[in-house]
Amino acid sequence: MWIKKIDDEILNLLHRMKYRAVVVENLDCNKPITRGNIVIVKKIVIETDSRKELKKSLKNIKRERNIVSVKPKSVEASRMAAHDTRVDTIILDENTVYYMDKQQFSLMKQYSKPIEIPLNIFYSSIDSSLKSMIYRRVKYYLYYTKQPLIVSSRASEWYELMNPKIAVLILSQILGIDKRLALSYLT
Repeated sequence: MWIKKIDDEILNLLHRMKYRAVVVENLDCNKPITRGNIVIVKKIVIETDSRKELKKSLKNIKRERNIVSVKPKSVEASRMAAHDTRVDTIILDENTVYYMDKQQFSLMKQYSKPIEIPLNIFYSSIDSSLKSMIYRRVKYYLYYTKQPLIVSSRASEWYELMNPKIAVLILSQILGIDKRLALSYLT
């Protein structure tokens, strides 16, 4: 489960929802920590629109202790993220959908790079044609690459957290994914 920040209230909710691990974007610590029975890992999200900028950002990251995700804002950055072994996932959302095409998915398949989608895009207030475009890209990615899909909530407040059962239901109903497989896609 990818969340923006963590506090005691969010941690208690995650514990009640039976999460075992979360990745947190705004975390002070650079190594995984454990609170109760929940493992908390730092997530680094890089938003970039050029290859040079991405290389510069990746240069200073200690990958073995962090999860690195890229939100590409250009085709060039998207292709570079697919090639680079320091990148763990590529985020597909309302801002990056335009840079995800057949060639990009082919590269991601070749380099075994998973795509990450925040589930809140399917019930947010973004334009329905944009939701449709994201839906088609995700379906194509799943069908063509046979690579895993990583699903997150992108929560910044406690009320944005998603129960795993609801997330599995959304994946099975909207994307037609088997419930057991959908459970393995949750992060």
